[in-house]
Amino acid sequence: MCNAIPRPFTDRLFAGVAEYIDKHTTTVCETILAHDDIVTAYAREFERFEMAAGDISRGCDYLNRLISQTNMGSSGPDRRPTVVGGKYRKQNVQALALSLWKSNVLFTVRDRHQNRLFYQVFEMIRRDRDGNEASHSTIKTVVTSLVQANAFTDQPLQLYIEEFERPYLVHTKRYFEAEAAREMAVGDIGIFMKRAMERLQQEILRNNRYCHSTSHRRVVKEFEAQYIAAYQDRIVEQFRNMLLEERFSDCTLAYSLLNRIPDGLKSILSIYEEYVARLGKDILAKLGHSVPKIPKAYVDQLLDLHNKYYTVNQQVFASDPLFTAAVDKAFRTVVNDTQTNPAANGPETLARYCDMMMRKNAGKKDMPVAPLDSKKKGNLRRADAEDFMDPEEKLLKMIALFKYVEDKDIFQKFYSRMLAKRLIYSTSSSEELEMNMINRLKEICGVEYTSKLNKMFTDMSLSNDLNNSFRDYLKQNSSKLNVGFDIQVLTAGAWPLNQKDDGKATEGNKIHIAAELEKSVSYFEAFYGQHHSGRKLLWQWNLARGELRLTYLDRPYEIQMGLFQMVLLLLFNVATTLTIAEMTDQSGLSELDTLRSIKPLVDLRLLEAEDRAFNSSTRISLNFSFTSKRTKIKVAAAAQTEQQESQTARKAVDEDRRMYLQAAIVRIMKSRKALTHVQLVQEIIDQTRSRFTPSVSMIKKCIEQLIEKQFIAREERDTYTYVA
Repeated sequence: MCNAIPRPFTDRLFAGVAEYIDKHTTTVCETILAHDDIVTAYAREFERFEMAAGDISRGCDYLNRLISQTNMGSSGPDRRPTVVGGKYRKQNVQALALSLWKSNVLFTVRDRHQNRLFYQVFEMIRRDRDGNEASHSTIKTVVTSLVQANAFTDQPLQLYIEEFERPYLVHTKRYFEAEAAREMAVGDIGIFMKRAMERLQQEILRNNRYCHSTSHRRVVKEFEAQYIAAYQDRIVEQFRNMLLEERFSDCTLAYSLLNRIPDGLKSILSIYEEYVARLGKDILAKLGHSVPKIPKAYVDQLLDLHNKYYTVNQQVFASDPLFTAAVDKAFRTVVNDTQTNPAANGPETLARYCDMMMRKNAGKKDMPVAPLDSKKKGNLRRADAEDFMDPEEKLLKMIALFKYVEDKDIFQKFYSRMLAKRLIYSTSSSEELEMNMINRLKEICGVEYTSKLNKMFTDMSLSNDLNNSFRDYLKQNSSKLNVGFDIQVLTAGAWPLNQKDDGKATEGNKIHIAAELEKSVSYFEAFYGQHHSGRKLLWQWNLARGELRLTYLDRPYEIQMGLFQMVLLLLFNVATTLTIAEMTDQSGLSELDTLRSIKPLVDLRLLEAEDRAFNSSTRISLNFSFTSKRTKIKVAAAAQTEQQESQTARKAVDEDRRMYLQAAIVRIMKSRKALTHVQLVQEIIDQTRSRFTPSVSMIKKCIEQLIEKQFIAREERDTYTYVA
């Protein structure tokens, strides 16, 4: 028929098919409306119609091709776009069928029968939300028919959006707005959040069943607006209580819900950070003034808190980087806090902890006594794992706290001073442990940070070689020393020993060394001068130690003590009783050093004092009745108190900072030539941030000092230039 000559019957054939489908769809619409359950009837009829439309279209394949050629503008007997007076547009037969279904069924029900079809669809969805049974496949067929009926148009989803999505969003808003208000009225936020999560999962599943994929996000967003965003403030208000009561399951719900809305986590992140910081500050407050003496409690308790909330982040907040960052900020606040407990200074305490861990017998000193209560076996095992841990592992964990330290130069100063004492007095438990710690510091802070620490180990190694060479020198010259003699030659710039308050080297050189020791010193100076011309030895007598044998008692004793104490005790070879003033004059020590050195000897009862007030006229005499169970005794060195050491170290830190800032300013100005005051201050802060955070007042003082030294000049009121 399509190829009939002289005139084909293409239009008549297409018109006939169109009229048949037109009448059929009208009849089907009447059949559907005859049922009370329009949804089920519609779904059944559409499935049949869709299948039949496909079959008819395949049977009219040749007709479809001719119509397609006509629509594309190719030559043919009839190029008219419509038939039957413009009633039917010429198109694919299946497209024609779906177009007639849309106009004769969907629009008829909508316009002439009060949209009963989708009224019933939304009612079925409401019953489904209420927990009643609903035919999911039937609803899905009805919704899908909207997309299929418009599939051959330029906007295939327009019908679906207008007839279903928009009304569905309105129904969703009204339904969950009312339900959320009822749930919140109950008053328990935990129950509300559980209900919200359940309903969210149900709604996501319902979307997958009924809606087109393009609607999923919009429907869920509407749910979130009514069930989460509307009550966001209430959830945030209760979040602090959840943390205080450790209701971590509720915290997980709060996180999961608020994470779905824009900026939902912002408020609880700040609460979480403040909460962890408060726990850390409470630990500092409870430790009191004992922190410098027992740094282990400080480190252990903060590490326990750190491990706990890192675990909480993993288990409660799905390892969210935002919550990890909040814990990091909280610990940075705690470790650098100097207001809550001034004695708990983070950098200094961590340095003392390292010193404690790296001294000989560090692990044995801290070994706990096992409780006998069988009910606490679980706690004992956990304590064992921590308290019996290898010092290497403890130091590795301590690094987690060190990374939060802002004033790393303070840590470096205290650490270097304590390392110097460990090396000089041979109290370090392991050189390997020391080097591993220095390597970790180098990884975090850079090579410059640890260069002096490495130099200290180099000096110790060179000193060992120097002692061997000195012994060979004595043999070659047939010289003998009457006493044992080991020397440590230390680089002045690498060791934190030659500060003004450390030993007072200039005054210390006036000390009257006993004749027994003077010979060893003279020989070594001659030896060193031959091998290293131009170098000057500055003796640090306050750090020297030696052993003295007592032969005036019932049995011999060997006493290990500082050189100052040895010099004072040797004075009693001449007289058995001396005043403090006489001892000061004969030893060459200052009165302060004499008093510091005498006190440990009196406390040990090697010497007796007629007056414990200790003044220049106090008479000191040998105790000829001294006895002890041990024949080898170690006398505590006449050292500064911890408070004095801290003050000395901090003065050194302030001086180092001043020099560091001035060097940074010169480097910056040399490269930039000219900068405003604000720009210069910002660049200085950026360059020094890795070591410490300088105050603006300190920066201003350093700038003024450099102007006085003519390194830089002030051109205008707030502009500086480099002076070559």
